[in-house]
Amino acid sequence: SSTTPDAQTPRNLFGFKDGTRNIAGTETDRLAKHVWVGDGDGPDWMSGGSYLVARRIRMNIETWDRTSLQEQEDVFGRDKREGAPVGRAGEHDAPFLKAMKPTAHVRLAHPDANSGITILRRGYSFTDGTDGLGRLDAGLFFLAYQRDVRHGFIPLQRKLSAHDALNEYIQHVGSAVFAVPPGDRKSVV
Repeated sequence: SSTTPDAQTPRNLFGFKDGTRNIAGTETDRLAKHVWVGDGDGPDWMSGGSYLVARRIRMNIETWDRTSLQEQEDVFGRDKREGAPVGRAGEHDAPFLKAMKPTAHVRLAHPDANSGITILRRGYSFTDGTDGLGRLDAGLFFLAYQRDVRHGFIPLQRKLSAHDALNEYIQHVGSAVFAVPPGDRKSVV
């Protein structure tokens, strides 16, 4: 995923740009609002830290590759070549969510469709050979940082698990939630 506003967005193993509208590392106000645990949000030792959801997502690449380009773009809600949202020209153009299919991944995951829920996500592609049946054992190692998983990842994931067209092409094979306390500010030079 891109980490600064001017960074080029990488592509996932399905060929789509991944993390276009992510929080940038330079957006300190958004990081404070959505990522860093605030005073009084929980135990004192977590103030200034974050909660991390880690998921290993297997991508059914062979099935995806047999799917038409139009269906692939409908599944994501983005143009595959430019990464532009449906009906827009540029990757970073504001999406018009109602122009997308109701099951489009972008439409379902966007903060405007989720009462402002915003997570800082990072995706790392992996390939671990084949599964013994000739299919690629490959996918995305997904990391999502947020202030509170109960108000971030959990409601977002419930919506995606119930309606996301992308579910036909992926399988979550491992998940964990971690409390990531803040670093020791005294030792930072």
